This record gives sequence, C-alpha cells and structure tokens, in this order.
Amino acid sequence: MPVDYMSSHLRNRIFITLWASICWGLGQAFAQLDVTFPVDRMVIQRNNNDQATIQIVGSYAQAFDMVEARIVARAVGQGTSTDWSPVQTLANGQFQGQIVASGGWYRIEVRGSRNGQIVASDAVERFGVGEVLAIVGHSNAQGTSCIVGGTDRCPTIDGAADDRVTVVGLDQSTPEFRQYELTAQTQYLPGLAFSQLLTRSGMSPFASIAWFWGRMGDLLVQRMNVPVLIYNAGFGGTNMEHNYKAAYDIPFEHGFVNYSIRMPYANLRNLMNLYVVSTGIRAVLLNHGENDRGNATSDILMHHYGVIDKSRAEFSKPDLAWIIALSSFASAPFDNVRQAQAQVIGRAGYRTYQGPDLDQITSLEDRPDGIHYSPTGQVKAAQRWADAISDNVLQSITPYEAQSQPLVSITCADGQQLALSQPDGYSYAWNTGSGDKILTVGAGSYSARITDGQKRQFFPPSVTVPSMVRPGTPTISLPGGSSEICRTTGLVLSSSYDGPNRWSTGVTAPSITVTAAGIYSLQAQHPAYGCLSNSVSKIINLATADLSLRLDVSRHSLVVGDTVRFTLTVRNESTCDAASTTVRNRLPANVAFVSSTNMSLADGAVSGTIAAVPAGGTVSLQYVARLTAPGNYLNAAELSAQTNLDPDSQPNSGTGDGQDDTAQADLRTSSDRSTSDLFVSPNPNQIPLASVQSNQPAPDPAKADLSLIMKASNRIVKSGQPVTFTLTVNNLGGQTATNVRIQNPLPTGLEFVGASGMNQEGSAINATIGQITPNQSVSVTFVARVTGRGTISNAAQITASDQPDPDSTPGNGLDKGEDDEARTDLRVVE
Repeated sequence: MPVDYMSSHLRNRIFITLWASICWGLGQAFAQLDVTFPVDRMVIQRNNNDQATIQIVGSYAQAFDMVEARIVARAVGQGTSTDWSPVQTLANGQFQGQIVASGGWYRIEVRGSRNGQIVASDAVERFGVGEVLAIVGHSNAQGTSCIVGGTDRCPTIDGAADDRVTVVGLDQSTPEFRQYELTAQTQYLPGLAFSQLLTRSGMSPFASIAWFWGRMGDLLVQRMNVPVLIYNAGFGGTNMEHNYKAAYDIPFEHGFVNYSIRMPYANLRNLMNLYVVSTGIRAVLLNHGENDRGNATSDILMHHYGVIDKSRAEFSKPDLAWIIALSSFASAPFDNVRQAQAQVIGRAGYRTYQGPDLDQITSLEDRPDGIHYSPTGQVKAAQRWADAISDNVLQSITPYEAQSQPLVSITCADGQQLALSQPDGYSYAWNTGSGDKILTVGAGSYSARITDGQKRQFFPPSVTVPSMVRPGTPTISLPGGSSEICRTTGLVLSSSYDGPNRWSTGVTAPSITVTAAGIYSLQAQHPAYGCLSNSVSKIINLATADLSLRLDVSRHSLVVGDTVRFTLTVRNESTCDAASTTVRNRLPANVAFVSSTNMSLADGAVSGTIAAVPAGGTVSLQYVARLTAPGNYLNAAELSAQTNLDPDSQPNSGTGDGQDDTAQADLRTSSDRSTSDLFVSPNPNQIPLASVQSNQPAPDPAKADLSLIMKASNRIVKSGQPVTFTLTVNNLGGQTATNVRIQNPLPTGLEFVGASGMNQEGSAINATIGQITPNQSVSVTFVARVTGRGTISNAAQITASDQPDPDSTPGNGLDKGEDDEARTDLRVVE
C-alpha cells in the first residue's frame, strides 16, 4: 500500500489563492503607458554572475519621443537600482527593451516623454532576480496530513513570512483544477500569476499547502538576499518508479495516480514547459525515497537515471541540475534506497548534488506516523533543505535563464479595432477563447498562451487596446479663416489634429502649402497604431493679407540738435499680396521733422502710403528728424489704413493695443543724463482696452490677515556698527487686528541699543500694536549694535493677535514658512 492515501490528499484541499493568469482579463481601464511584461511578483533566474536580462514590454497609445525604463530596489540592500535608459523598440503601440539587473527585489518603472516632458508612466511594483527551484517528490514534497489517533498530527506550518518567497498560486478547489487532474493539460493551470507563498496559497502545478517550503524559502532569501520562486510538482503516494514509467510511457497500476495522462511525471513536464521557459531555473529538488523502499537498489538507480535523463532531453536542458535528498525513512531508514540515492549523487560529471539527509529526522514527535512531518519535523526539514542548497552548491550549477517572450504584431482593422497577430509556428489560446493566430478586437486587454512544436509555452506580453485607435475626423484650418489663393506662393492648410496627418498630396506634416485651387483632403493618423480617420476635404479659392510693422532708429543716444533716421518697415506675413497700406507716426513733443523721400508731415504726424506689399515681403519708409530738447523719447507708429483684411490686427486702432501693426522705438539725449523728462507719441485713436482684473481673493471680513516684513538699514556691516531694523505689519484681511504682538529674539552677535515702539524683555525685543485696520500697515523699529562676526541671521514673528489669521498661526515658532515671520541676514566684514 502506498504511503500517501488519496482520501487524505483530497481532505486537505482548502485554499485561498484565486485562479488567475496574466492572460485572462478584459475591459481594463487603459493607461497611455501600460507595462505588460514582466508581470507583478515575477522572479527570473539569475546567472552565476548574479545578473539577469529583464525583458520589458508594454503598450502605449500616444506619441512619445522616448520611453525609458529603470529598476529600483524595493528596500535598501535588496538589489542594485539602475539609471533611466531608453527602451530599444517603440513601434505600433508596443515598446520593448532590456535591462541587465543584479539579484534583488525591485520595482520596475517606465516613463514616456515628449518634447522633454514626462507625459505618462507606469510600474511593476514587485519583480525579482533570484533563484528558481522546482520540487519533485511524494507527499513529503507535496505536503500532506497524517492521522494518528483520529487527529491530524501533521498540519502544515505557516507559509513564508518574507515577501520575496514566490509561487504561482493554485486553488485546487476549482473546476479548472479538477479538469487538470483528469487531463494533465496546462490550459487548466494558471499562467504567470505570481504571489507570495502563503500557508494555503498553493504552489502550481500540484501542491495545495505551504508545507515546509515556505520556511525553507524564508531561510534561503534571508541568506542569499534575493527572491526565490518555487514550483511544486510533488504527488503524494508516488515513487521514482511511477515517475520513470510515466516519463517513458510504461503502463502501471495505481489506486489514484492516472498513468494514462502520464502522472506523476506530467507535473514536472508541465511546469518545465509552462513556466520555466519564462522564468528560467536553477535546479530540481528531489524529495523521494520512502515509497521506493520495496524496490532493489539497481531498480531505484535506474529509475533515477531514467527520470533525470528524460527531463534533460525532453526540455533541451542537458545541464539541468538535480539536488537529491537522502530520504528513505519509514519508521526506519532503508539502505537500498539510500545507496541508490548516494550513487546518483556521487556520479561524476552528472550534475547531481547532495541535498539534505532527511533520514536524520527520526523521532515520533517529528514523524507522528513514522513517515510524514509534524510541524516540528517540517521546521527541521526546511532547515536541512536550506542548508543543503548552499551558496557553493548554487555556484557549481550553471542555471538556465529566462527566454524572451515573442511579441504580438499589431495592425489596424475596421472601426475602432486592431488586428493582433501572434508569431507563426505556434498553436494559440487567446484569453477570449479563440484559437486563431489573428484576433480582431476593440478596447480591452488581450493575451495568449502560445505553444511551439516542443510543447514549450510562451506568454507574449498582453496588448492593452484603448477605446480609440482610430482618431476622430480632423478639421482643416486656413490662415485668417480664408480659403482664397491670390499668389502662386500658395496657401497654408493646417490640421486640427495634434499628431501624424496624411494629406491627399501625400504629405504627412501638420500643414501643407497648396499653390492651386482645388479640393484637398486630410486624414488623422493614430500616433501609436497608424490607423487613419475618416477623410475631410476643403475647397480652396482665396486668402487674406497679414501685415505687421517695425520701427527702427539709426541710433538711440544723441545730443540735443542731432538728427536721427527712423525706418518704418511693413512686412506681409501672409500668402496674398497686400494692396494700398498707409503708415502713420505721430511725433512726440520736441521731435522736429526734417526730411523724407517717401513720407510727409501733416498735423504733427509723419505719414506715407505703400502701393503694394508683396506676399512674404517687406517695404520700408524713412524720414529724418531732429531732437530739440533733452529727455527720453518713446516714438510710436501704426498702420492707419489697409486695403486687405488682416487676421490678427486692425488699422487705426491706436498704438497701445499690442497688435502687430504697431511699433515703437526709444531714444534719449546724452548731454544731460540727469533729466527724467519723457516725451511720448500721442495716441488719440486708441480703442478701449480691457481693464486689468485682480486675481486676489476677497478679504475675509471675519479675519485679519497679518504679514510681517523686516528691513535692515545696512546688511553689510562692521563690528561695532549700529543697524536699524524696521518691522512692518500689514493687514490684508477684512477685520481690524487688535493687540498685535511682535517678538524679535536677538541672535548672538547683536546688542540692543534702543527702539521706537519696541522694548527689550530679556533677550528679545518686543512690541505691541493696539490696532491695524484693513489694508493698513504699522511699523516699529529698534537699533542694535553688531558685536559678532561672519553672518548674523535676525528673525522676528507675530506672536499674538486677538483675531484669527487665515494663513498663519501666531507664536508657533520661526521657520514655518508662514507670512507672519520674517528674517534678514547681516554679513560682518573686517
């Protein structure tokens, strides 16, 4: 009779882990940047240089100039953080990159930038580079109960306390797992859905409880300071012969092990094909022996070699390491088993390593039924396994690192849909239930498990599809809103879409210049996927003229009586010629017109008319004037008349409206620099301008809003020199402040001399102001003598007031950043 009983195996299926996979979720809210691989809590195998290459993949749905990634250790000493580095590929809504990381427990951060600004970010909160181990064995590997005297004497101990001990959680109470038991098909196992190894989180593909592996994980993590990922393929009631026959398709009979689906070896096969491809692996931990005691040493030896050889060949891992426990105890150790295990371990060059000697755990306290572990036995087994997986053993093993995941190809489909295509040469299982290579989808998160010809499974990073993959129909805008062309230099048509555009002319820029009348069409293009919007068209006929004015002077500094040349330049910034345009310059007082070849003086204004200004061209007018009095001059001009409509200015609207058809220049006399007289061009035609609106909130009538300002009569002083400090209290509130008290503790280096409105109390200078009405200020002063050296910092605060203050608290101390305190520094020089 086998050691483990199926009834016991079934009784202990009580779990809390949700059956979940990274592949199987739809309708998630879409972020503009979404890291989809690696997944949260994933751990990948490091190499013997304590490094691993992390593949980072995700979805994006907006234009980025650059996407960067970095890893950040989750705690001090739990890894080596990296600087930001660009990802290598950014195309069709997916980004992909790699980061080489040292062993540790990390947060992966990704950010996207445009025009030097960070516009989107995402993160994987927990990710590990560490050790990946797979367990093979019977009930002392899988975890079990033992009923002695009607009581379970072998309840599992708690799971891992350390967050870094990781598993793919497994809930054996689900219909999916029942199908797995019947079929051994990996489609019924969770995918890359990692979690902490809790007491009843389960361990895919076949364990339901933590058993002693959580404690072993804690010990390994604490010693190595890297996370540990554990898979458990244990199957209670089996031995190495069952594994051997299942591996080589040799029929056998068993009370509850289904040979026809190649159990129990199928568990190892499945974890290697389903998980190890993505995470890598260091070694297989073999915890068999007790159930092999009825076989001869030679048979046990053959079974070991057969299973190990099969695993290496089947999974194309010729150097796959096995760490083998010396384990045979069933009320006593069995030499036939131990001898076989020792020979396998000792075989030269075979890449097998000695695990713990579990036969040293012998007491009934530790093995209540003579075989299985009580909680105390589990603690001892965990310690022995952790000790056996020493750093020297790990370094002597060449691990297998994680393989990169293939990527989904993304193309546009009809409407707001994308066509997601998996790579060739696989079988496909989408999260929608489809088995097709190509999936046409709308908004949601989509992924698949894909299987190659060697039955290895990959998890191409999921693709997050936003609700809009095809932009809305854009609009076409024209300079000034006109659709008229009047010159062969053309007309600019601009798209409203802030992204890639596709014009009927073949141009993809935000705007085009057309030189002939006709119908021009435009489609917006999604910045990530390239999907095109519906088309919009514009009939082009004519355009307008946009003129601006500039005023230059030949020199800015003169003496009284000197002449100066003014040049007024009209620029046509549109695509249409401008017809007759008049320039007017009203002269400031004491500026006398002298001469001009193309302008004239009338009623104190110099004017000139330009017959035409070519599109994009300039035409200049000049006149000479003389300054007749000392002072400063501000000369202003404007376009007073214009035949063509101007899209952004209007003629004769005054020189103070900031429009581009006005210009001004300043100059001064240098003979008398002390004069402050200012002479400005008259501006009688100024159109009304909007008044400046205050952005300050209305004063609260129930509060007094006090603030304090400090001024020093001199901030660079000598020792012994007196300094006058003025303290001004402002009331910007709506209520009169009463009994306002100010305190200025004298710092070391200042000695009180006297005061106005203040008095000395101990080492502080104080003042009390009876009242300060709204929008009023009151100042007090005191004089102090400098006695120190270096830099002296003097500070004061409002310490009391009868009224509440909306943004500060009187008397709560200095350096709080509130406006009821003030500080001034003095620098003492020799």
